[in-house]
Amino acid sequence: MNTLLRIDSSLRLEDSHSRRMGDYFVKQWNIKHPDGAVIQRDTTRQSTPHLTQQTFDAFLDENLFSEDLLLSDQLIGELYQSSEILITCPMYNYGIPSSLKAYFDLVIRTKKTFVSENGIKGLLSDKKAHIISVMGGIHSIPGGMNPLETHLTSILNLMGIRDITYFPLEGTAIPDQLSEKTELLETSIIKHLN
Repeated sequence: MNTLLRIDSSLRLEDSHSRRMGDYFVKQWNIKHPDGAVIQRDTTRQSTPHLTQQTFDAFLDENLFSEDLLLSDQLIGELYQSSEILITCPMYNYGIPSSLKAYFDLVIRTKKTFVSENGIKGLLSDKKAHIISVMGGIHSIPGGMNPLETHLTSILNLMGIRDITYFPLEGTAIPDQLSEKTELLETSIIKHLN
């Protein structure tokens, strides 16, 4: 059975472009996979804690305990359970939301999502990732700054995920172009899933 892990990270719980496009993606994905399952993870609503020294030390020494270690194990379990991952991610101040960074800090663990005995090798190479990235400005022009995609690609590659497709929605702060750009993105999602 196909399983999609959906990870939302917008601080906007209402009127969020990334969440709206995520809903559209899941609707189309469900049409293609009527018997599939969707796991919902929301780094804002579910208050993903930031990494602490106690948790980091527990990652390295199995004799130590941290409440967040249990959450980390649960989040990693969701990654292993899924065949595909959907991340909806707005760009804030040229980066990913801090709650999404906190999520990655909890799931990037040696011997869990990567090993480093003979160089770094990710353990999730059988996964496919779809990223809906939302930006108020236009960053795909030559010389445009899009560190969001660079950062997410590096993180996913570390865990072995190399099959990554980006669906950027740029210029959300330019209202007169938003409707057209949204329709283009919806068309792109349909083509990708078929």
